[in-house]
Amino acid sequence: MTVHLGRRYTFCASHRLHSPALSEAENKALYGKCNNPFGHGHNYEVEVTVRGQVDPVTGRAVDLAALDSLVETQILAPFRFRNLNEEVPAFRSEVPTTENLASEVLRRLQSAWTAEFGAVARLEKVRIWETDRNICEIDI
Repeated sequence: MTVHLGRRYTFCASHRLHSPALSEAENKALYGKCNNPFGHGHNYEVEVTVRGQVDPVTGRAVDLAALDSLVETQILAPFRFRNLNEEVPAFRSEVPTTENLASEVLRRLQSAWTAEFGAVARLEKVRIWETDRNICEIDI
C-alpha cells in the first residue's frame, strides 16, 4: 500500500523583501511594509510530505526519526533564529520570498534525500506557511 505522510516543523526567522534589481521606490511599492530596512520576522511552518510503501513489519512508510534528523540538519538548524538575507548564503543574492524559501528548502532536502532514504521513500511535496494567509507549496 502506498501512502503520503506529512510531517510539520517550525522555525522562527527574519527577512527583508528587497531586490537589488529594483530601485528603492520600486521595492517599497512592490513589497510595502515587508521592505522595512530592519526586516521583520515570521514563525514559519514547513510541511514535508513523503510517499512510500507501508512496510508490513513496521507498519511505517518512513523512519520518522531519520526524517526529523534530516530536516533538522538541512532546514531547521541553518534557518532557525536567522536573518535569512544576511545569514543564509542562498538569500544574499535572492529575495527570501515564501516561494524562494520553499525552493531552497526543496533543494536542500533533495540534495541529501537519496543518501538518507534511497528509494524507500520519495520526497513528494514541500509546503511552507509564512503566515496564516501566505502559503507556498511545491509538488515534485
